[in-house]
Amino acid sequence: MSQPQPSPDTSDTPDTPDTISVLGLEDTDQGRTDRLAFRRLEEWRAARTEIPAEELQSRLGDFVATMRGVIASLPQKAGEFQLNEVTFSAEVSAKGTVSLLGSGGELAGQAGITFTFTRAETPG
Repeated sequence: MSQPQPSPDTSDTPDTPDTISVLGLEDTDQGRTDRLAFRRLEEWRAARTEIPAEELQSRLGDFVATMRGVIASLPQKAGEFQLNEVTFSAEVSAKGTVSLLGSGGELAGQAGITFTFTRAETPG
């Protein structure tokens, strides 16, 4: 008969089943996103916070639904070329805000979330 395995020590892990730990850019402009683009690199600060899992799920769902609408509006063909796949990256801030990473996305390095949509093949 096998011995029961001790449960892993999770006392130093802040996550609970209802929250997700996020290490992201600190939202210091209190909702003013127009100034974020004009910050110098040394002004960016990372912060770690706990956000409710349902809140992040809702924000990601809204973000992906919006991006689906954008993708659906793209033409399927451009001359001899066909659009089969679209990839975009998003960043989650320390407060759980989901933002599309633009051409300056290298600030996030390897962090963030990448979504890839591949066009379904039509039968025929």
